[in-house]
Amino acid sequence: MPAHEVLAVCAEASATLSPWLTTWEALAHPVADGHLAEAAAHWEYDLLGDELPWDAWDNEDDLCTELAAWLVRHAPDRLRAQNVPEELLHRIRLIGLPGPDRWEDPHWPNYRY
Repeated sequence: MPAHEVLAVCAEASATLSPWLTTWEALAHPVADGHLAEAAAHWEYDLLGDELPWDAWDNEDDLCTELAAWLVRHAPDRLRAQNVPEELLHRIRLIGLPGPDRWEDPHWPNYRY
């Protein structure tokens, strides 16, 4: 099972995301970073639309906000170490921008699915 799916199951089972993200953040290892790269690529489409990348039972908006903020804050350096495409790093940066700033960013028109 992919790490991002395990995270979703743990978050839903415990009704919280914080301890799981804190644990992932503390795992400074290439394998954890590889899982993060896979997760970021899976999540970015939904998070750019301000949507949680899984169906939540409760607090979907809060979980989405927390996941997006964590990804923007903690993922870029680790993803650079994984040599992810520059486009993914731009999309993660865009996730951190508020509404109009996101849509008006010069990198937005280059965004392709």
